[in-house]
Amino acid sequence: MLSHLDTPGIPPLAGLCTYDEACCPGYSVDETVALLKRYNYVKTSLNEFFATHIAHTPEWEVKCGFSLHLWLEAEHSAWLRKRVMEMREPPHYLDKVPDERLQTFFAELIRSHSTLELLVGVYAVVKPAMIAALKQHIERANPLIDHPTLRQLRIILGEEEEMVAWGRQAIAALTQTPDAIKIANVWQEHLSWYLAAAGGIGGDQPVPASLPPTPRSDGSPYQADWTPQRDQRFVDPFNRSADIDAYYQDETRLPDERVCALLYKRLREIDVPEWMGPIIARTRGQDWNYYHDMSRQLWDEARHAMMGSVGLYAKGVPFYRYPVNIKSSYSLNRDYEPLEAHIILWGIEQSLMTRETGKRWEWEIAAAANDVLSTRFQDYDWADEVLHAQIGRKWLLPHFENRSALLAAYEKLVKRWYTSQDELTGHSEQKEWWPDFIAEVRQHQATEQAAR
Repeated sequence: MLSHLDTPGIPPLAGLCTYDEACCPGYSVDETVALLKRYNYVKTSLNEFFATHIAHTPEWEVKCGFSLHLWLEAEHSAWLRKRVMEMREPPHYLDKVPDERLQTFFAELIRSHSTLELLVGVYAVVKPAMIAALKQHIERANPLIDHPTLRQLRIILGEEEEMVAWGRQAIAALTQTPDAIKIANVWQEHLSWYLAAAGGIGGDQPVPASLPPTPRSDGSPYQADWTPQRDQRFVDPFNRSADIDAYYQDETRLPDERVCALLYKRLREIDVPEWMGPIIARTRGQDWNYYHDMSRQLWDEARHAMMGSVGLYAKGVPFYRYPVNIKSSYSLNRDYEPLEAHIILWGIEQSLMTRETGKRWEWEIAAAANDVLSTRFQDYDWADEVLHAQIGRKWLLPHFENRSALLAAYEKLVKRWYTSQDELTGHSEQKEWWPDFIAEVRQHQATEQAAR
């Protein structure tokens, strides 16, 4: 090598590295592709894991965290797939299991029994190992010749670290007793053995010599529980006494009440991730673009629900104090096939696109009330729904001769759905709560104004 290279003092090689660093060969294309396929398998498996567990995980904060992370897994997988396709001619076998030992690990992970075990499995086992594998890859790869891969991996690494930071705090919140700590430690040791037996994420780690822990999986498909659950903070989840959709449309009501109805409508959207998760998890064998699109929509719906929670926070009311109806996700998950549930979702999205009574009108209601935060919520909710309507058309129309046939299927299904929701009315005494909610909001606003 040269002992000296004459340069004008400008960083060489576009600032990626030094000449000495660029002389390290790094991974070959075959080695890189093999690793990316393993990372991709982890991502696709975690996407399925989150989709499987969102509905029946009761804690609101975990539902929301899982919704974001499900989307990130789908996004990362899309990037990794694209990079593999850039480097090698088809067939790419991107949906083929790269290592049966990894498959065995994920068969154990998906059988986590509680929220704590779910969190430990992902954020104390899989993701720390993924972070270590990514750091090793970035360190060993040539920073010049494989910059496109390294750029992707650095972005993924940053988001992995953010996910683990959230997950560790969630685990800490749920391990406040000796029994909980024991459960977490036992499950972490169990899963760590199975991941180590796969050679880790990259397949290059030492395999344990000890005997395996007794597996939870017997080799048969996992039987998921699709029943949506809410944690103990939420009251009377089948209460449908408040006709929120009518309230925000009612021009005889005061602007502040109509805005509150819109905020509650946003909050109620947590039921969409609860029914989209099972759609994604139960629909197998699709092109990855399907899971990518559906995961994005699921995350958007969770964002909308969180907007509602922020809106109520701004109004001085905890988002869990009054009923948040669960009937939609409960009936859809119990009584409908994934395609049927998706058709109902599509039909709802289509109804929100009309100019007179759709998302534009919701935005206008918030704007007319001079509620800046709620107006901003409605602005972005409207934008998201434009995308969601496109996603529905993209993936549902191929199942039908034309749009009219799809619409006819929706109209038939939605009548049945209304009936199945009516059957759930008896799960609640249907005690009226809306007047108390509005009174609390107004009392808080009056108190704040008096304090200024």
